[in-house]
Amino acid sequence: TPAVLSAVVELPVTHQQVRSPLQMQELIRWELDPLLIQHAVNWSIGQLLLTQGYLTETQVADVLAQQQGKTKSGLGNGHGSIYSFKRFGEFAVDLGYVSQAQVDECIARQTWLRADGDDILCGWAMQNNQQKPEHAQTDGANANWLVSGANANLIRQWEAAFLSHKIVLSRVFPLVGCAAALMAAKDSILLLESVNGMQAALRLQAGVVNAIDTQKRPAMSMLDSCLESYHHLVTPEIEQLWVATQDSNQESGQQIGQELSQQLAAMIGRETFTVPLISPQLSAGMQGVAQHVLLDKNQSPVAGVLVQGPKPSLFKRVEVRAIAAGLAFLLLIGGLEAALFVRGQLVQNEHTKIAAQKKDFDAIVAKAQAKVDAVNKLKEEIKTKNASLTSLNERFDFFASELPTRADFVKKLLDNLSIAVTDEVVINSVEETAKLGIRFSAWALTEKSAQQFIQTYKNAMAPLGMELQDPIVRAQVGRLGLFGYDIQFRLLNPNETLENKPATATPPAGKPAQK
Repeated sequence: TPAVLSAVVELPVTHQQVRSPLQMQELIRWELDPLLIQHAVNWSIGQLLLTQGYLTETQVADVLAQQQGKTKSGLGNGHGSIYSFKRFGEFAVDLGYVSQAQVDECIARQTWLRADGDDILCGWAMQNNQQKPEHAQTDGANANWLVSGANANLIRQWEAAFLSHKIVLSRVFPLVGCAAALMAAKDSILLLESVNGMQAALRLQAGVVNAIDTQKRPAMSMLDSCLESYHHLVTPEIEQLWVATQDSNQESGQQIGQELSQQLAAMIGRETFTVPLISPQLSAGMQGVAQHVLLDKNQSPVAGVLVQGPKPSLFKRVEVRAIAAGLAFLLLIGGLEAALFVRGQLVQNEHTKIAAQKKDFDAIVAKAQAKVDAVNKLKEEIKTKNASLTSLNERFDFFASELPTRADFVKKLLDNLSIAVTDEVVINSVEETAKLGIRFSAWALTEKSAQQFIQTYKNAMAPLGMELQDPIVRAQVGRLGLFGYDIQFRLLNPNETLENKPATATPPAGKPAQK
């Protein structure tokens, strides 16, 4: 599928530093996440319409300019910075470039190429050739890995679709790049694979992938796309150049590949080979995946993504831990019962022998111990009651003196704020900090209403001994994209600081009060 992206990344993991599948998943996710975000741009409605041939690049640029409120002159009725709320497809239909049926077709395709959510699933294969390429920067603690990844929600969608036809989907592979499994273990090979506008260039050395470049070029011919990828990865010099192609007409894929190979050889002046196909219904990538899965699952030039995701090590699985805990619990109970039984027998025998001599002594010890236990219990009760009494006194002092004063101040603060706020002012946040006092953030439609709000609130809080400091009013786009003015200021009591207030009288810092 084209939604799966492959890349060669350097990870601090080697054969001597084995990581669990979940750790590998996390390491690769940080590497692939930005690449997948860029890759997802290829599946926008505009790019899909371009790929299907329904739009040209000029028409795509024109629709984007119209959507952003720009005309060909770049001004768009004097409001070039105002974006339209219409979607790309709606604009393309309104301009007469495409039909609604064509847009609906691309939307249906898009649902199988991108999905919401940030979670991704990954696959990986170590590229462990003994002779490293000259440009490699790896050291003894790092290694090159061929990794693949796709959106987890999208994979779940595919899995459900296959299950509806009673087929279990186990792995997914990238659309281009899997033909590398068909390459012999030569010293240096450059493979150019082109499928329906997707172009992959892979440089292999000693049977493993050293570099991979995947691009989507729907408006570029196969020959031009292959030439661009060739010049991008041709250094260092390669021994063999291979070409694999496929288009919507699968039966002519082998013939197109041979023609492309001949044209490419004529332009670059070197011999070019075509990847042989065992059937016209198979692409080179499908044939490579089949060889990887059926013949050699450890083939390093291919990295598929497991649909179920990586599984933790055996002992880290919940069911294994539950069974182990159950067995350990049963063994512990059995051992305790055996120990108690043996101990009981020994005690009983010993007690029979010395019962007569120890009867009085045991009675005295039991009485003494009972008194000691009673005294200790009484001490603990007194200690607990003293602690409870201290806590009650502290809470009584707080609720009796500090809390009413604090509540009255907050009420007056909010009452004055509601009086000062007009229809053109919106309060974003009110936050009390430990050192900066009470900070206010608001937004006003006009500068006059912003200044009026600040002055009104300053006058309202002055009788309470609060001083308004550091007022800032600056132009800024607010909610719903409206132009207005951002307001920032803080309130301080010049006669006291928040650091001198008791901890029980100050609410926890960092929790803003919203209005």
